[in-house]
Amino acid sequence: DQKEQVTPRRLSGGQHVVQLDAEGTYQCSLTGLIFEVTEAVKITYSLLSWSKYANLVEKPWIVGGPLFDVRCDSARALTSIQFPHSLCLGG
Repeated sequence: DQKEQVTPRRLSGGQHVVQLDAEGTYQCSLTGLIFEVTEAVKITYSLLSWSKYANLVEKPWIVGGPLFDVRCDSARALTSIQFPHSLCLGG
């Protein structure tokens, strides 16, 4: 499973953008996000704070990892996003 490493361009407000030029599987070198696309596409994404959304998480669920806002200029071209995993080894 070959993933091409891409380094996003940083925008204001903590946003990142990548321009993917062809079909393939790409991994962001900063966030670990993996994008699978069927054609050239521009993807803009950022890390959000759970503080704004934590009240939407109801028990028994708990906040368990990073929260991303991902936007794509062609929804049909983005076939999957793989998010990095988090694991708490503490109590």
